[in-house]
Amino acid sequence: MTRKNIWMKHIWSAVIAVVYSFSIETVRAQAVPASSQTAQSNTYLVSANERDFLARFIFSTISEHSNINFEYVHYPEFGARLKAVQTGQIDFAANITYTRARSNLFIFSQPTNIEPTYLFSQKGQSFESMNTVGTSMYTAFTDIIQKYYPNKRVIDFNNNDVAYYAIKKGHIDGYIGTFLQLEEFLNAGFKATQINDQVSIPPVSIITNKEENRALLRRFNLIISQETVQKQLREKLDEYISSIAVKHLRQLMHDSDIDGSLPIRILLTQSKPYVFLNDAGNVAGISVDFAKQICALNALKCQFTYHSVQPLSKLTLPENDIEYDVITPVSSSYKLSHFKRGLPPVNHKTYVNLEGVIAKRMGYKDQVHKHVSELFSEKVGVIANGIFAKIAEQLLPNKEFIYFSDSENLLNGLRNRTIDYAVTDRVTLNKILYDKKTFDIVEDPYFSDFYTPELQFGFADTQRGRALSQLFSRTLDFVDAESITLSYQPPSNWKEVFEQKQEQQRSFVVNLLLVLLALVTLLFGFVTNHRANHDALTKLRNRHSLNRIAKQSLGKGNCLIYIDLNEFKHVNDTYGHSVGDQVLKCYAKLLNKVIDGNIYRIGGDEFVVISPINEGSLKFILPKLESFEFVVRQQHVTLQLTASMGVFLSDVSDLTIKDLLVYTDLAMYEAKGDAVTRSVIIDKYKLETIKRMHHSTLHSLPPKLDAVV
Repeated sequence: MTRKNIWMKHIWSAVIAVVYSFSIETVRAQAVPASSQTAQSNTYLVSANERDFLARFIFSTISEHSNINFEYVHYPEFGARLKAVQTGQIDFAANITYTRARSNLFIFSQPTNIEPTYLFSQKGQSFESMNTVGTSMYTAFTDIIQKYYPNKRVIDFNNNDVAYYAIKKGHIDGYIGTFLQLEEFLNAGFKATQINDQVSIPPVSIITNKEENRALLRRFNLIISQETVQKQLREKLDEYISSIAVKHLRQLMHDSDIDGSLPIRILLTQSKPYVFLNDAGNVAGISVDFAKQICALNALKCQFTYHSVQPLSKLTLPENDIEYDVITPVSSSYKLSHFKRGLPPVNHKTYVNLEGVIAKRMGYKDQVHKHVSELFSEKVGVIANGIFAKIAEQLLPNKEFIYFSDSENLLNGLRNRTIDYAVTDRVTLNKILYDKKTFDIVEDPYFSDFYTPELQFGFADTQRGRALSQLFSRTLDFVDAESITLSYQPPSNWKEVFEQKQEQQRSFVVNLLLVLLALVTLLFGFVTNHRANHDALTKLRNRHSLNRIAKQSLGKGNCLIYIDLNEFKHVNDTYGHSVGDQVLKCYAKLLNKVIDGNIYRIGGDEFVVISPINEGSLKFILPKLESFEFVVRQQHVTLQLTASMGVFLSDVSDLTIKDLLVYTDLAMYEAKGDAVTRSVIIDKYKLETIKRMHHSTLHSLPPKLDAVV
């Protein structure tokens, strides 16, 4: 749907220019009565219509950002303004469109802005439908139309009154003018449509005819093209055009037969996205926004009543004494009943064109049907008593349709396979699919356009209703219809955006699972490694862990202690293996308490300690490890247990741990054979003694670590 309007459309077409970011010094501008010469060297003359606020804003802004002042000289006619610059009487003029012919007469700045341009006509006809158009004499519109629209005839006018007469008599179909002519043509009863996006109208510039001013034009353009200035320029245009629209509508309201003291009662019938209750429980929708803007522009006291009935084709109003002045949305295809004491309504002024579409499940019979009439054997769903129900019944007169109460249930019928095709409109379909984030239902693009009904405001056929109809019809020209409609429609690429988000979410989940898998793998590896290298009973390192470092040297500053619990077999045999296990755990706890280092359990009752313990510290540590008490709680017996140890002092030899285990094992057995000494310490001399005493044994025995580890 495309509707051209006046008071909002200018927002996006107000200013386009090259943007620069230069800082300019600031000085106040002065606007004084015109004179034939400048009052001082840095003051220049500007030709401008006395109502041309835009030119004054441009030059006053330049003054605020520079040390240049301007005086304005009033020229009511456009041609006279150009002539004054051409003859050198005036220095500058703003809002002048570049043409090849003018480039021979003037020096043009870079484009500064686009001037809002309007097409004035009696009935709001489109520019495409017109054959003969008028425009102001000496403007660039004549050259533009002849260049880009050679089939259209252009007539120049030098007087608005003559142009009014020509339009009313049909001599011209419409008249192209600037925003400065907007108020006059509206007051003359003509409709205005902004056409900057329809007709190839180039931007405007500042002109001069003096070569010494050429550098100033470049300076002016740097100032005007700043982002803040462009924004101010747009806001000024907004305020001006909006004020004209409101002023015109208020005058129409004043001249009408409508009693402004009485509220305008508007009935809103449910039809999402045109009328519906939002999440906050408030009435919202396209039709609601149209009605609210019309009421606001005309300063009407409007009372809205929401009626939860879906069909747009038939409506039975509540049986009460409330009289409604307006009803919406209604279709131009139907006549409503029971409206305003039984009087037939006047459906007037379309504000939305519905585009009928056929929806189906994704992948269902692609490119099989092309016309609605071909669906005679399919399961087709429509809204009961809805707009598209009637046209579907006409196209398939003998068809049994499946009826639904509203659009959401209609699409749910597609999803659960109650129906195979749904007849609806494009805006409603896209809105529901977007809100529900549904991808399994699509519009069937293979169907040709079959029906385009119009949504309108309905008015009672009374004097008040007719007056409201005319007022609403006129006001719709000033409503930004496209912005309202687009605000309730999803972005054109919403499916792609949503699919990208879903893909990002899927990637996130996959990456998260990979991270979790990696963490689980690391944890599993850690646990497996821990179990492989630690004793399950005592939680000490095991013989496998010791075997991994067996070929390494002991390391500087470390000593190695080989420990064997005495009479441990007797404990197991006497008190049981459970007590024996507790004894081992008790001794392991003692080792951890006394020694700071690596402790290994390499056999049933054998332990190995590798720790940075010096010879002096051993005197205090070894006695704590040589004997300990253990209480057998079940039998109330305290056991006095002992351990025999072979201790290899630090830095005695660079033998490997595997070799040291052999010597400390021999020293440990030597300690076992001595009833007094529990520990045998191996220093350099003791090491040589052991080697001599056990020379033959050391060569005949397999490596000690292989035997115990």
